Amino acid sequence: MTSPHTVDTVPTPNPDALMFKVQETLIPVGTYEFNSAAQASDAPLPRRIFDLSGVTGVLVAPRFVTVTKDGETPWPLLVPIVKDAIRDFLDSGDMAVPEDGLPVDIPVDELSRRVLALFDEFVRPAIAQDGGDIVFRGIEDGVVLVKLIGACGTCPSSTATLAMGVERMLLEEMPELRGVRQVE
Repeated sequence: MTSPHTVDTVPTPNPDALMFKVQETLIPVGTYEFNSAAQASDAPLPRRIFDLSGVTGVLVAPRFVTVTKDGETPWPLLVPIVKDAIRDFLDSGDMAVPEDGLPVDIPVDELSRRVLALFDEFVRPAIAQDGGDIVFRGIEDGVVLVKLIGACGTCPSSTATLAMGVERMLLEEMPELRGVRQVE
């Protein structure tokens, strides 16, 4: 029997990462990144994908999954089995990630809230189109600390994304900031 679930493949700027879009909701909000099978042990969808040879990372968002692979495994071999794993998961009715595992950004001060609002309105949608997300880690001495995850975390152009896109926008909107820095 064929699964009724459609899984579309979308390229990202990172040659070792592809986005797999679905119509169903995988998680209610946010994104969650797994960088190893051990990290995914309690998360049904990432665990299924990590069972596939060559997978090195899985990012789960509300309506897509970004899969990062090693440099040796060719996409033509991996794509059909990733799609099958996602369809099988959708047929199961399980939660993609346990609710207690979902990340929550809680800004403390007004400047942090303004930065996060800008991220939510402009930055996250743009980065999501490339199969990734940005995680706000705080502000130190006027520098916004972030972590790019998913396809963007290992993308060769991530430095340009931060400098030319995110930093430029933040400094234009909030002159009290001095820059953006990627952290773990």
